[in-house]
Amino acid sequence: MARPLSFDKSKVLAIIERQFRQGGYAATSLDDIATVSQLGRGSLYAAFGDKHQLFLHTLHNYCDRQEAAVAAALQGPDDTALQRLRDYLIGNLRNVFDDPDLLGCMAGRFALEVGGSDAEAAQRISRAFAAQREALRECCAAAQRHGDLDPTVNPEEIAVMLLALARGIDVMAGAGTEEMLMEATALRALAGLPATSQGQRELQRLTQQSPRRPTREDGGTKALERADA
Repeated sequence: MARPLSFDKSKVLAIIERQFRQGGYAATSLDDIATVSQLGRGSLYAAFGDKHQLFLHTLHNYCDRQEAAVAAALQGPDDTALQRLRDYLIGNLRNVFDDPDLLGCMAGRFALEVGGSDAEAAQRISRAFAAQREALRECCAAAQRHGDLDPTVNPEEIAVMLLALARGIDVMAGAGTEEMLMEATALRALAGLPATSQGQRELQRLTQQSPRRPTREDGGTKALERADA
């Protein structure tokens, strides 16, 4: 009969996930994982398998959280769709700059590091991006239904642009770009969306909002924060 685990698997996986995100897959050894998790190799193998299986556990967990958080942040009534798009961009920015190590999206990082060599990881990352793209597409379509965005523009094109901007924030933050400049850039991109005259007035209001930290009432932005925690 197998011995019961004497540790919280979810907490250990969270610690190991951060180690992978900080060090990368190739540079993270089992000794590194054993050190940060305070578990021996035997316990790690018994609970999770080898290093690659451990990595996939953390990647799947991260992508599951991120998909749920983005969906929650972008769902809502048509008349507040532009607000949710703004909060999506600013929430992504806050996630990066509020992290002491400026860790951005795990899926984005490992799309570059292992996407061409690890088929299972690449498939999970692709599904994560597809889910985020669809959530953004539906939010853009909601803004079109409300008369805020040009109805002749393919909402998926807008969604892909916003997703690419969000992941670009990760890269630029890691390269040392200042937070205020990145926020101004994100808002400039938002102001450039293909809006109707009604939408342009709303975008002007949204891009002139004073920068603020999320409050307890900001469910969407808080959901994005929890995904990268």
